[in-house]
Amino acid sequence: RLSVRLRCNKRTMRTPVFAAALCCSLILHSTTAFLPTPPALAGRSTILPQCSTVSTRGPSGIALNMRAKNDAADSLAFQGRRGMLRRLAACGCGACLVGAGALVSPGQANALAQIAEPTAELKAKFDIQRNSVEDEQFACGMATGMEDYELTAETKKKNLFAALVAGLPRGEPVVAELGMGSFPNAKYLSAANTKDRKIDLIGIDPNDKMAPYARRNARKAGLLGKSSLRIVHGVAEAIPLETASCDAVVCTLTLCSVADPAQAVAEIRRVLKPGGKFLFWEHVLSETDPDLARSQKSLTAWQVKRADGCHLDRRTLQTITAEGGGFKLESGGYFDLEGYNILNPTAAGIAV
Repeated sequence: RLSVRLRCNKRTMRTPVFAAALCCSLILHSTTAFLPTPPALAGRSTILPQCSTVSTRGPSGIALNMRAKNDAADSLAFQGRRGMLRRLAACGCGACLVGAGALVSPGQANALAQIAEPTAELKAKFDIQRNSVEDEQFACGMATGMEDYELTAETKKKNLFAALVAGLPRGEPVVAELGMGSFPNAKYLSAANTKDRKIDLIGIDPNDKMAPYARRNARKAGLLGKSSLRIVHGVAEAIPLETASCDAVVCTLTLCSVADPAQAVAEIRRVLKPGGKFLFWEHVLSETDPDLARSQKSLTAWQVKRADGCHLDRRTLQTITAEGGGFKLESGGYFDLEGYNILNPTAAGIAV
């Protein structure tokens, strides 16, 4: 049982752990003492993931379940993402209340990779209307709670991104990140800028309110001024970029929640140049623990309803490398993280 501190306007709230919130990016927890245990988890110590999405709810779709201790009015458990967002409205951090209009507008890019409007059919099917107020509050919460998971993943992610960066061409290579969110991967991409290389970086996210946080992390990593950075609205199943326009695509903790993983992978293949690299990092169905895999399968329907489409039973590596996926694994594969139980099964690597 872990705990995390959420800091908002110098106030600190301590929350015991039960629900792991990640998938592009937020890890938060609350203890099982405060929440009913799903039938499939009875007698089993399991942390349920609450994940980000890049489809109908976007990469910021997280369900947080917890109980406040200090006020009888707050003694009911937070049920799902909307419950969390209502409480986050009182967070007072300020940043979540910033109008994102000016911040979301694409900046100038030297390489000028063209933003392309997806077809009306794809937009209607996958890029549905979102709740702006919920997005604002959720972006605030997501930006303050992802440190634990990122620290756990840091060593492996650092090596993975180093391999991607080493293969980027000189000049102004185009790198697109799907479900950029608050941009925790900024520190890994900063090394891509050298005296003879300046990346044209495009962040794609359906939650427009994430842009201020993404820019803040880009600035902290030293990317602004060295790279061009554009943050645009879009979903993985209908990427707003021209065909064969990207040297690399990055997608971390995203494909668990897209409505159509095969369509998302097909879109990634479409926008990559011949020989372009696809870096991915996703939680998946366990391949090493049959009991855990059974729990993941039995909980998926429960999880989808409570975590904005997050699936616990996807075999994302197989989707990427299947004949229809069109990718060949260059490095990486399946492995198990430690400390996140039902989120330990992971598929990560670079595909071409």
